Amino acid sequence: MNFDQAAIQSISIIVILILCGMGFRKLGVLKEEDGGLFARMITQYTLPALIFHALSTSDFDTSKLLLAVVMIVSQLVCALLAWGVGSLLKLSRPRKGALILASTFTSSGFLGYAVVKEIYFHNTEALSDAAIVSELGVATVIFTFGILIAIQFGAHQASSKEKIAEALKFFRSPIFFSLIAGILASFIKLPMDNVIVAAFYRALGIVSTANTLLVTLTIGVMMHFKDMKKVIPIVLLACIIKLFIQPLLSSYQANILDFPELWRQIVVLESAMPTAALSAVFAKRYGCDAELTTILVFATFISSIFTMVMMVVLLG
Repeated sequence: MNFDQAAIQSISIIVILILCGMGFRKLGVLKEEDGGLFARMITQYTLPALIFHALSTSDFDTSKLLLAVVMIVSQLVCALLAWGVGSLLKLSRPRKGALILASTFTSSGFLGYAVVKEIYFHNTEALSDAAIVSELGVATVIFTFGILIAIQFGAHQASSKEKIAEALKFFRSPIFFSLIAGILASFIKLPMDNVIVAAFYRALGIVSTANTLLVTLTIGVMMHFKDMKKVIPIVLLACIIKLFIQPLLSSYQANILDFPELWRQIVVLESAMPTAALSAVFAKRYGCDAELTTILVFATFISSIFTMVMMVVLLG
Protein backbone atom coordinates (compact mmCIF):
# COMPACT_ATOMS: atom_id res chain seq x y z
CA MET A 1 0.00 0.00 0.00
CA ASN A 2 1.48 3.37 -1.05
CA PHE A 3 1.25 6.56 0.96
CA ASP A 4 -1.71 8.03 -0.94
CA GLN A 5 -3.77 4.92 -0.30
CA ALA A 6 -2.66 4.63 3.35
CA ALA A 7 -3.42 8.27 4.15
CA ILE A 8 -6.84 8.23 2.49
CA GLN A 9 -7.70 4.90 4.10
CA SER A 10 -6.67 6.04 7.60
CA ILE A 11 -8.59 9.31 7.41
CA SER A 12 -11.61 7.65 5.78
CA ILE A 13 -11.87 5.21 8.69
CA ILE A 14 -11.76 8.07 11.18
CA VAL A 15 -14.41 10.03 9.27
CA ILE A 16 -16.67 6.96 9.14
CA LEU A 17 -16.30 6.44 12.91
CA ILE A 18 -17.20 10.09 13.53
CA LEU A 19 -20.26 9.71 11.33
CA CYS A 20 -21.20 6.56 13.28
CA GLY A 21 -21.07 8.63 16.49
CA MET A 22 -23.38 11.17 14.90
CA GLY A 23 -25.72 8.37 13.82
CA PHE A 24 -25.78 6.88 17.32
CA ARG A 25 -26.74 10.30 18.69
CA LYS A 26 -29.54 10.67 16.14
CA LEU A 27 -30.86 7.19 17.03
CA GLY A 28 -30.72 7.97 20.75
CA VAL A 29 -28.13 5.27 21.45
CA LEU A 30 -25.73 7.99 22.66
CA LYS A 31 -26.42 11.46 24.02
CA GLU A 32 -24.43 14.66 23.59
CA GLU A 33 -23.74 14.66 27.34
CA ASP A 34 -21.86 11.35 26.89
CA GLY A 35 -19.07 13.38 25.28
CA GLY A 36 -17.94 14.50 28.74
CA LEU A 37 -17.62 10.90 29.96
CA PHE A 38 -15.71 9.87 26.84
CA ALA A 39 -13.37 12.87 27.27
CA ARG A 40 -12.51 11.81 30.84
CA MET A 41 -11.84 8.23 29.75
CA ILE A 42 -9.51 9.50 27.02
CA THR A 43 -7.45 11.77 29.27
CA GLN A 44 -7.38 9.40 32.25
CA TYR A 45 -6.94 5.97 30.64
CA THR A 46 -6.52 5.41 26.90
CA LEU A 47 -4.19 8.30 26.01
CA PRO A 48 -1.73 7.65 28.89
CA ALA A 49 -1.54 4.01 27.80
CA LEU A 50 -0.87 5.06 24.21
CA ILE A 51 1.86 7.53 25.22
CA PHE A 52 3.71 5.15 27.53
CA HIS A 53 3.60 2.33 25.00
CA ALA A 54 5.00 4.52 22.20
CA LEU A 55 7.82 6.10 24.21
CA SER A 56 8.91 3.10 26.26
CA THR A 57 9.45 1.00 23.14
CA SER A 58 11.55 3.62 21.32
CA ASP A 59 15.10 4.99 21.75
CA PHE A 60 15.22 8.44 23.35
CA ASP A 61 18.02 10.68 22.07
CA THR A 62 18.38 14.12 23.70
CA SER A 63 19.48 15.69 20.40
CA LYS A 64 16.02 14.90 19.04
CA LEU A 65 14.54 17.46 21.41
CA LEU A 66 15.02 19.94 18.56
CA LEU A 67 12.21 18.12 16.77
CA ALA A 68 9.90 18.99 19.64
CA VAL A 69 11.13 22.60 19.72
CA VAL A 70 10.34 23.09 16.01
CA MET A 71 6.88 21.63 16.51
CA ILE A 72 6.18 23.84 19.54
CA VAL A 73 7.28 27.02 17.73
CA SER A 74 5.15 26.21 14.68
CA GLN A 75 2.07 25.67 16.81
CA LEU A 76 2.51 28.80 18.90
CA VAL A 77 3.04 30.97 15.82
CA CYS A 78 -0.17 29.55 14.32
CA ALA A 79 -2.00 30.24 17.59
CA LEU A 80 -0.93 33.90 17.46
CA LEU A 81 -1.91 34.13 13.79
CA ALA A 82 -5.37 32.65 14.49
CA TRP A 83 -5.82 35.03 17.44
CA GLY A 84 -4.94 38.00 15.23
CA VAL A 85 -7.33 36.92 12.46
CA GLY A 86 -10.09 36.24 14.99
CA SER A 87 -9.61 39.70 16.47
CA LEU A 88 -9.78 41.36 13.03
CA LEU A 89 -13.00 39.50 12.28
CA LYS A 90 -14.36 40.49 15.73
CA LEU A 91 -15.35 36.93 16.56
CA SER A 92 -16.99 36.24 19.91
CA ARG A 93 -14.66 34.88 22.59
CA PRO A 94 -15.91 31.25 22.33
CA ARG A 95 -15.63 31.32 18.52
CA LYS A 96 -12.20 32.93 18.61
CA GLY A 97 -11.10 30.19 21.01
CA ALA A 98 -12.46 27.54 18.63
CA LEU A 99 -10.49 29.05 15.72
CA ILE A 100 -7.28 29.18 17.77
CA LEU A 101 -7.63 25.59 19.01
CA ALA A 102 -8.41 24.26 15.52
CA SER A 103 -5.55 26.21 13.89
CA THR A 104 -2.90 25.24 16.41
CA PHE A 105 -2.78 21.70 17.73
CA THR A 106 -1.94 18.84 15.40
CA SER A 107 -3.24 15.28 15.45
CA SER A 108 0.24 13.81 15.72
CA GLY A 109 -0.58 11.01 18.13
CA PHE A 110 -4.06 10.34 16.80
CA LEU A 111 -3.20 10.06 13.10
CA GLY A 112 0.50 10.88 12.88
CA TYR A 113 1.76 7.52 14.14
CA ALA A 114 -0.40 5.63 11.65
CA VAL A 115 0.79 7.67 8.66
CA VAL A 116 4.48 7.57 9.66
CA LYS A 117 4.27 3.82 10.25
CA GLU A 118 2.82 3.27 6.78
CA ILE A 119 5.52 5.36 5.08
CA TYR A 120 8.52 4.17 7.13
CA PHE A 121 7.28 0.75 8.22
CA HIS A 122 10.82 -0.75 8.32
CA ASN A 123 12.42 2.29 9.99
CA THR A 124 12.27 2.20 13.81
CA GLU A 125 14.16 5.52 13.99
CA ALA A 126 11.32 7.24 12.13
CA LEU A 127 8.77 5.96 14.65
CA SER A 128 10.99 7.13 17.50
CA ASP A 129 11.24 10.60 15.94
CA ALA A 130 7.47 10.68 15.54
CA ALA A 131 7.05 9.81 19.23
CA ILE A 132 9.28 12.72 20.28
CA VAL A 133 7.37 15.14 18.06
CA SER A 134 4.00 13.86 19.22
CA GLU A 135 4.48 13.55 22.96
CA LEU A 136 6.98 16.33 23.71
CA GLY A 137 6.19 18.69 20.84
CA VAL A 138 2.41 18.41 20.90
CA ALA A 139 1.07 16.67 24.01
CA THR A 140 2.89 18.92 26.50
CA VAL A 141 1.69 22.03 24.63
CA ILE A 142 -1.93 21.05 24.13
CA PHE A 143 -2.32 20.01 27.75
CA THR A 144 -0.93 23.32 29.01
CA PHE A 145 -1.45 26.10 26.44
CA GLY A 146 -4.43 24.28 24.94
CA ILE A 147 -6.21 24.19 28.27
CA LEU A 148 -5.32 27.83 28.97
CA ILE A 149 -6.69 28.88 25.56
CA ALA A 150 -9.92 26.93 26.09
CA ILE A 151 -10.40 28.51 29.53
CA GLN A 152 -9.41 32.03 28.40
CA PHE A 153 -11.88 32.10 25.52
CA GLY A 154 -14.53 29.89 27.07
CA ALA A 155 -17.96 31.00 28.19
CA HIS A 156 -17.03 30.60 31.84
CA GLN A 157 -14.67 33.26 33.11
CA ALA A 158 -11.90 32.33 35.53
CA SER A 159 -9.30 34.25 37.48
CA SER A 160 -5.61 34.14 36.57
CA LYS A 161 -4.93 31.98 39.61
CA GLU A 162 -7.61 29.50 38.55
CA LYS A 163 -6.28 29.37 34.97
CA ILE A 164 -2.74 28.62 36.13
CA ALA A 165 -3.98 26.00 38.59
CA GLU A 166 -6.00 24.30 35.84
CA ALA A 167 -3.03 24.21 33.43
CA LEU A 168 -0.71 22.90 36.16
CA LYS A 169 -3.04 19.96 36.63
CA PHE A 170 -1.31 18.49 33.57
CA PHE A 171 1.82 17.94 35.63
CA ARG A 172 -0.22 15.85 38.07
CA SER A 173 -2.13 14.01 35.38
CA PRO A 174 -1.81 10.41 34.16
CA ILE A 175 -0.70 11.81 30.79
CA PHE A 176 2.32 13.59 32.27
CA PHE A 177 3.28 10.61 34.42
CA SER A 178 3.01 8.30 31.40
CA LEU A 179 5.23 10.71 29.44
CA ILE A 180 7.97 10.68 32.08
CA ALA A 181 7.63 6.95 32.76
CA GLY A 182 7.79 6.19 29.04
CA ILE A 183 11.03 8.17 28.59
CA LEU A 184 12.61 6.48 31.62
CA ALA A 185 11.51 3.05 30.42
CA SER A 186 13.13 3.72 27.04
CA PHE A 187 16.51 3.98 28.82
CA ILE A 188 15.93 0.96 31.06
CA LYS A 189 15.05 -1.36 28.17
CA LEU A 190 12.45 -3.58 29.78
CA PRO A 191 12.81 -7.32 29.02
CA MET A 192 10.01 -7.84 26.49
CA ASP A 193 10.47 -11.61 26.61
CA ASN A 194 9.52 -11.65 30.30
CA VAL A 195 6.03 -13.11 30.85
CA ILE A 196 4.89 -10.31 33.20
CA VAL A 197 6.30 -7.51 31.03
CA ALA A 198 4.77 -9.06 27.90
CA ALA A 199 1.37 -9.34 29.60
CA PHE A 200 1.63 -5.70 30.78
CA TYR A 201 2.34 -4.46 27.26
CA ARG A 202 -0.46 -6.57 25.85
CA ALA A 203 -2.85 -4.92 28.32
CA LEU A 204 -1.47 -1.49 27.33
CA GLY A 205 -2.09 -2.31 23.71
CA ILE A 206 -5.71 -3.23 24.38
CA VAL A 207 -6.39 -0.04 26.34
CA SER A 208 -4.59 2.26 23.89
CA THR A 209 -6.46 0.74 20.95
CA ALA A 210 -9.70 2.11 22.42
CA ASN A 211 -8.37 5.69 22.18
CA THR A 212 -9.29 6.18 18.53
CA LEU A 213 -12.84 4.89 19.04
CA LEU A 214 -13.46 7.08 22.09
CA VAL A 215 -12.09 10.23 20.44
CA THR A 216 -14.20 9.72 17.31
CA LEU A 217 -17.32 9.03 19.37
CA THR A 218 -16.66 12.18 21.39
CA ILE A 219 -16.52 14.24 18.20
CA GLY A 220 -19.50 12.41 16.70
CA VAL A 221 -21.89 13.04 19.57
CA MET A 222 -21.01 16.76 19.55
CA MET A 223 -21.04 17.23 15.77
CA HIS A 224 -23.78 19.38 14.24
CA PHE A 225 -24.03 20.81 10.73
CA LYS A 226 -27.13 22.97 11.09
CA ASP A 227 -25.09 26.21 11.00
CA MET A 228 -22.35 25.01 8.63
CA LYS A 229 -23.00 27.70 5.99
CA LYS A 230 -22.55 30.45 8.58
CA VAL A 231 -19.03 29.31 9.52
CA ILE A 232 -17.54 28.51 6.09
CA PRO A 233 -15.11 31.52 6.29
CA ILE A 234 -13.85 30.30 9.69
CA VAL A 235 -13.50 26.75 8.31
CA LEU A 236 -11.38 28.03 5.41
CA LEU A 237 -9.18 30.10 7.74
CA ALA A 238 -8.57 27.15 10.09
CA CYS A 239 -7.68 24.85 7.17
CA ILE A 240 -5.26 27.38 5.66
CA ILE A 241 -3.47 28.08 8.94
CA LYS A 242 -3.37 24.47 10.16
CA LEU A 243 -2.80 22.53 6.94
CA PHE A 244 -0.67 24.92 4.89
CA ILE A 245 1.03 27.52 7.07
CA GLN A 246 2.00 25.21 9.95
CA PRO A 247 3.88 22.59 7.86
CA LEU A 248 5.59 25.37 5.89
CA LEU A 249 6.74 26.94 9.17
CA SER A 250 8.15 23.58 10.29
CA SER A 251 9.92 23.07 6.97
CA TYR A 252 11.45 26.55 7.18
CA GLN A 253 12.78 25.91 10.70
CA ALA A 254 14.13 22.50 9.68
CA ASN A 255 16.08 24.09 6.84
CA ILE A 256 17.50 26.81 9.11
CA LEU A 257 18.59 24.20 11.69
CA ASP A 258 20.01 21.99 8.92
CA PHE A 259 18.00 18.94 10.00
CA PRO A 260 18.83 15.52 8.57
CA GLU A 261 16.40 14.64 5.77
CA LEU A 262 14.49 12.12 7.90
CA TRP A 263 13.96 14.67 10.70
CA ARG A 264 12.70 17.25 8.22
CA GLN A 265 10.28 14.78 6.67
CA ILE A 266 8.91 13.66 10.03
CA VAL A 267 8.36 17.15 11.46
CA VAL A 268 6.72 18.42 8.26
CA LEU A 269 4.47 15.36 7.99
CA GLU A 270 3.40 15.68 11.63
CA SER A 271 2.69 19.39 11.15
CA ALA A 272 0.54 18.56 8.12
CA MET A 273 -1.75 16.34 10.17
CA PRO A 274 -5.31 17.61 10.78
CA THR A 275 -6.39 19.31 13.99
CA ALA A 276 -6.07 17.26 17.16
CA ALA A 277 -9.45 15.79 18.07
CA LEU A 278 -8.66 16.64 21.69
CA SER A 279 -9.21 20.30 20.76
CA ALA A 280 -12.92 19.51 20.56
CA VAL A 281 -12.72 17.63 23.85
CA PHE A 282 -11.20 20.65 25.61
CA ALA A 283 -13.65 23.05 23.97
CA LYS A 284 -16.47 20.96 25.37
CA ARG A 285 -14.92 20.62 28.80
CA TYR A 286 -13.90 24.26 29.36
CA GLY A 287 -16.75 26.16 27.70
CA CYS A 288 -15.44 27.20 24.28
CA ASP A 289 -17.66 26.89 21.20
CA ALA A 290 -17.61 23.07 21.12
CA GLU A 291 -19.96 22.82 18.14
CA LEU A 292 -17.78 25.06 15.97
CA THR A 293 -14.60 23.32 17.16
CA THR A 294 -15.92 19.89 16.17
CA ILE A 295 -16.89 21.23 12.72
CA LEU A 296 -13.38 22.66 12.28
CA VAL A 297 -11.76 19.40 13.42
CA PHE A 298 -13.91 17.43 10.98
CA ALA A 299 -13.17 19.90 8.15
CA THR A 300 -9.40 19.63 8.64
CA PHE A 301 -9.63 15.83 8.62
CA ILE A 302 -11.42 15.92 5.26
CA SER A 303 -9.09 18.57 3.80
CA SER A 304 -5.96 16.80 5.03
CA ILE A 305 -6.65 13.93 2.61
CA PHE A 306 -5.42 16.28 -0.11
CA THR A 307 -2.93 18.44 1.80
CA MET A 308 -0.96 15.50 3.24
CA VAL A 309 -0.49 14.06 -0.23
CA MET A 310 0.71 17.49 -1.38
CA MET A 311 3.24 17.61 1.46
CA VAL A 312 4.60 14.17 0.54
CA VAL A 313 5.05 15.34 -3.05
CA LEU A 314 6.88 18.46 -1.83
CA LEU A 315 9.08 16.32 0.45
CA GLY A 316 9.92 14.05 -2.46
